[in-house]
Amino acid sequence: MNRILTFLAVVLCMAAQGLQAKEAPIVIPAVDTVINKTAYTIQSQGVTISVSYGSAYPATHEWNNLGQTYFACLAGGSMTISSADSIKGIAINGWVKKNFSADSDYGTIDYMSDEYDDTTGEPVLTISDINNDSVTISCVNQLRCFSVEVYFTENPGEISGEVTDTVRFTAVTVQAADYSEDTTFSTPGHYSYWLSLAPAEGYPVVWLDMYSAVQGDLSGEYSLYNFNVGDYTYVQLSSDEMDYEYAYDQEFTIRKTDAGYHVEGWIVCENEVQYAFVYDGPIALNAEDALESLPEDSTALRKLLHNGHLLILRHGRTYDTTGRILR
Repeated sequence: MNRILTFLAVVLCMAAQGLQAKEAPIVIPAVDTVINKTAYTIQSQGVTISVSYGSAYPATHEWNNLGQTYFACLAGGSMTISSADSIKGIAINGWVKKNFSADSDYGTIDYMSDEYDDTTGEPVLTISDINNDSVTISCVNQLRCFSVEVYFTENPGEISGEVTDTVRFTAVTVQAADYSEDTTFSTPGHYSYWLSLAPAEGYPVVWLDMYSAVQGDLSGEYSLYNFNVGDYTYVQLSSDEMDYEYAYDQEFTIRKTDAGYHVEGWIVCENEVQYAFVYDGPIALNAEDALESLPEDSTALRKLLHNGHLLILRHGRTYDTTGRILR
């Protein structure tokens, strides 16, 4: 009798543990492997994720511009999430391409999307009230997954977080600080320039830390992914020297025209605002010696190395890269 009671107790305990496990979502992290533009399947904890066309990259991979391990469903592909048990909802923590859209064959889908910028969210996409053992997401644009949460007894929470605000302007004042001759900052095929763009109102002023492939020619497609932008792109918001924000992402294109150059692109700064800009016209390349002769109220900047540290000179003052005034 005692053996029977003990057996029943163990069975009931295991059943309770199984129920408790199903009440909490299963979290499937991104796999630390390389998959490049193909169909693939991930199986974890009784859940299968099948992608018809996608990629996966570890955080340290040279093609990963997010710095976080992810697996992706590429544009035009689909992702099917299935389980032996009925799925109530899913939440995907990850990243979506600008102007993202998708649909699902079961449940109610919701996602973050911005017309002009890529977007990251936790979650960035959810599906509720699936009530089926599988659900397929068809992606018009690219979806990258940092992790997938699968719910069995309840729906995921609502998507939270604001899509980046966007400030757009047409630049009328443009200048380029030329460091292409300075071997401290430039190497062959990687010539350093600091390009400023300001609207008629004077602010915001966007400063682009960029590296062109050809000396004396600013043409190119610039982004973190192309490895031709530096860490010191920022936006000056007002005449207050300390009123600025560093950029953590940027993408812009410069091409030659009959009038000089066409510049168009955006940066996203630490204040979670995107600054989108466009400019058409000539761009003067000011060498470091020329910058020294500019008046003190000029918005031109200089950068230099001193004892292994990068310093920024502006308005007669010297700053470190955190913005702290040194003298």
